[in-house]
Amino acid sequence: MAKVLQIVERNRASSGLRLANYLIDFALCFSGTILFFGILAVVYSFITGSEIDEVTYQMESINGLVDRVLTMIVYAVLMFLTEWETKGRSVGKYITGTKVVKADDSPLTAMDLLKRSFSRIVPFDALSFLGKNGWHDSWSDTRVVKLKDFEKAKNLDTDINAIGMKESG
Repeated sequence: MAKVLQIVERNRASSGLRLANYLIDFALCFSGTILFFGILAVVYSFITGSEIDEVTYQMESINGLVDRVLTMIVYAVLMFLTEWETKGRSVGKYITGTKVVKADDSPLTAMDLLKRSFSRIVPFDALSFLGKNGWHDSWSDTRVVKLKDFEKAKNLDTDINAIGMKESG
C-alpha cells in the first residue's frame, strides 16, 4: 500500500498542468452553461408562448447571487458527469495527459467525484491547487497524475514484483 501511495505522489501533475486543466475545463463549462441556459430559455419560451427576447431579458435580470449559485451548480454537475463518464478525465485532462485517481489508487467512486466536483464551488478553490493539494483533492482523497508516467511506474512496479515472485518460487 505504501508503495502505491509513493507511485501516486511521485507522478502528480505539476501546478502548470493543473492550471491548464482548470482554464480549459472552465472555458468549456462556461460555454456549456451558456448553451444550457440558452436551451432552457428556448424551451421555456416555447412552453409559455413568450417571446424569446422577453425570456432572455428575464434571465439576464436574475439576482446576481442566484445567477452565481446556479452557474456554480451547473459547473459542478458538468465536471462530475464528465469525470464520471471518462473515469477521471475531463477535456482539459485529456489535452494535458493527466487523470484523477484515488490517493491509494483504488477505483474512483461516484461519491469521490461528487465530493471533488462540488468542492470546486468553494471560493478560491481554483487557487488552492497551487499548494501541495488542492482543496477538492484533499476533501475527496484524490490526486491528479501525469497518466503516462503513472501507468509506466505502476507497470514497472508490477513487473518487479512478478520477477520477485519468480525468484522466490
